[in-house]
Amino acid sequence: MSIQSRQALRLMKFVAELKKHNFPNAGSFAKMLRKIDVDENISCACSSRTVLRDIEVLEKEYNAPIAYDYVKRGYYLTRPWDLDVPVLGDEILSMTMLGTQIASDILPDPIRETVNRAMEKSLTQNDSSFFDEAMIETILCATGIKAAVDSNVFKKVFDAWRLHQVIKFTYSKPNDEPAEHTFEPHLIAFRNGVWYTKGYEYQTREIRVYAIQRIADVEFGIAVFDTDKKLLEHTRRNGLFEYSKIDGIRLRCASSIAFYLYEHQKEKKFKIEPQEDGSLIVTLRPAVEHEVVRWVLGEAGNIEVLYPVELRNKIAEIGRKISEVNS
Repeated sequence: MSIQSRQALRLMKFVAELKKHNFPNAGSFAKMLRKIDVDENISCACSSRTVLRDIEVLEKEYNAPIAYDYVKRGYYLTRPWDLDVPVLGDEILSMTMLGTQIASDILPDPIRETVNRAMEKSLTQNDSSFFDEAMIETILCATGIKAAVDSNVFKKVFDAWRLHQVIKFTYSKPNDEPAEHTFEPHLIAFRNGVWYTKGYEYQTREIRVYAIQRIADVEFGIAVFDTDKKLLEHTRRNGLFEYSKIDGIRLRCASSIAFYLYEHQKEKKFKIEPQEDGSLIVTLRPAVEHEVVRWVLGEAGNIEVLYPVELRNKIAEIGRKISEVNS
């Protein structure tokens, strides 16, 4: 098993321990891995120092909300959180991480532990047979899914990604006529409750991202493709979508929401300036405009946009439209 695979397996298992409220620390988790290595013949043992590096990876690269409890002498999650389905070029590793995350979300013990063990063995033996036989509906029941996906369509798209098959399908955008596409699915990802596939339009280098719930009539047998590792790496660095970002957004936030802003400051890495009246001036890192707009509107008047003026005016205009249609 590769170094990347071993670390991915450790990260998954550490997050699983956090979700079980077992308060793992570097020493106890390293001891647990050594026991698993002996009992299950899975190559995952490591030192306590390596576990500490893994925890740092979870915090810095995955923005995991991890804190240390000095009474229980272990780590815990400060809020509900999932390790995102990773974008990886290693097919077996990707499927194993996907399956393990789903198992930890929706299956009770002891079934969950049985599935996890089987997934881990498939990873070490480079064998996808277990995952191939699993019911695809299990994936579609994953916690937090917001859009219903046809199980047959999902399986075809998933198999096309796994087997590097070009597919033809019909895609329906909201308020638009359905259109046919011939597509290379280089990766599959789960983001904000929706399943997506990203890749190239066939015989072009035009990058496309399709929501799988809008796909229908999938056809195989067009051609095969080689996974573009540069596209995978680019997506790791820049995200599934490449929205332009606004720099220097400044907000005045009411004192009533100050508590959660302080809780999220480390994760979101924004600057906070406390004011005498209890409000906070918050300066964001470069952010996607529509995500900030939704956040401001969702706080129902507890956030005032100070800068940039264009964003402030847009929020005000949206507010006037809301007032008009609800008056």
